[in-house]
Amino acid sequence: MEDARPLTPLSSAMEDYLEAIYHLEQEHRIARVRDIAERLNVRMSSVTSALRTLSARGLLKYDPHQFISLTDEGVRQAEDIVRKHRVLKRFLVRVLKIGDPAAEDNACRIEHHLDPEVIDRLVSFLEFMETCPVDQTRWIYGLAQSCDDCAACLETAKRKLATRVQAQEAAIADGMTLAKAPPGSRVIVDRIEGEMVRSELPEGEGIEAGNVVEVEDSDAKLGRLSVNIKGYRLILDQDDASRILVKPI
Repeated sequence: MEDARPLTPLSSAMEDYLEAIYHLEQEHRIARVRDIAERLNVRMSSVTSALRTLSARGLLKYDPHQFISLTDEGVRQAEDIVRKHRVLKRFLVRVLKIGDPAAEDNACRIEHHLDPEVIDRLVSFLEFMETCPVDQTRWIYGLAQSCDDCAACLETAKRKLATRVQAQEAAIADGMTLAKAPPGSRVIVDRIEGEMVRSELPEGEGIEAGNVVEVEDSDAKLGRLSVNIKGYRLILDQDDASRILVKPI
């Protein structure tokens, strides 16, 4: 009996299909051949061929007469691709100051060629940049401007740091929680009251002090909060979010 050979990595095109199906399921709960073709600007016959390939690899359930749905493994791989895209785009926009359309296009092209370890390092760098006590608006945006007076730069950094610390202390004194953070804001977890808040981060990690959190959306009716942590999009209920005390960045 011959040994089973490991599957080769997905091609860039197959990853694009997987990512497109994932987004369609997130947005509309279902994915159809026509919608995938429109999203990727390809022919429906090309979509059908790709679906058969992904189905054979156990990444989705495909029947010509039913809606398409990702398997658990398909969702896992798609989320890894989506995370790469988000982290890369964030790096291109916030660090390299690339415009949004170009950042989106380049992130799409680069995401297929980076290992998870590289993405993890990028996340660590971005979080360091955003939480470092030195004024990052000087040392990172120095790519676009130069500073000839180090002493003046340091004084400006100290003043901004003092203002930032005061804002953080005020937030802690007021008991600012993640549930109160407005959409679009970025905060850092100070502490968690009660039990650790479990999440869908890899390996069952929980949200913990020091995590940088970007609030994407809040739905008061459903009692849910959509956030981004380490490049992963997570959905938290308001009760858990109310136990997470945060500081503004």
